[in-house]
Amino acid sequence: MAEQRRNSRRYRTYGNVAYQPEFEQEPYRAPSRRGVQAGNPVRRPEPPRRPQSRPRKRPAVRPNIQVRSQSAVAPFAVVGLFAVLVCTLLLVVSSAQLAVMNNEIVDLRSSLADLQDEGRVLQAKYELEFDLEAIERQFLSNGAMVRMGMGHTVYLDLSAADSVVYYDGAGEGLSALLQKAENFLSDLLS
Repeated sequence: MAEQRRNSRRYRTYGNVAYQPEFEQEPYRAPSRRGVQAGNPVRRPEPPRRPQSRPRKRPAVRPNIQVRSQSAVAPFAVVGLFAVLVCTLLLVVSSAQLAVMNNEIVDLRSSLADLQDEGRVLQAKYELEFDLEAIERQFLSNGAMVRMGMGHTVYLDLSAADSVVYYDGAGEGLSALLQKAENFLSDLLS
């Protein structure tokens, strides 16, 4: 049977037309130079083409995953969530307070501008109230004040005894600081 198989012919077909039969045992040989030069019209058979094997597709296998049962909630997670909620609440409250403070600052700035304008007006009225020329005219008219002339002599009466007027809290510089420190220490000790 093997002998029959070796001698059997295979026919190549493209579509439904048969071409030159091939022997299975005979491998493909390229035509020799001599045969081509001599004009040998014999056509050598082409080697049989093997069909390309396609890789087998493996069926999709799902991994066997063990599912954990739901466990209890961790106390650290609860504390962390509570801390986040408290921080969020504090953020909202502080932003609301900031908005209120900004509104109050705007109101205070507008009232400050109004008060500064009013202060300038009052300062101008105060300066007009104490007009030195008007005061001088008033004292010259009733004789309480006399203008100095070239021939006038002024006498200063120093016959009165010397006197000192001490004001509590009056003082400047280092003496005032020492006096305040002395008063503070006496208040602490008593």
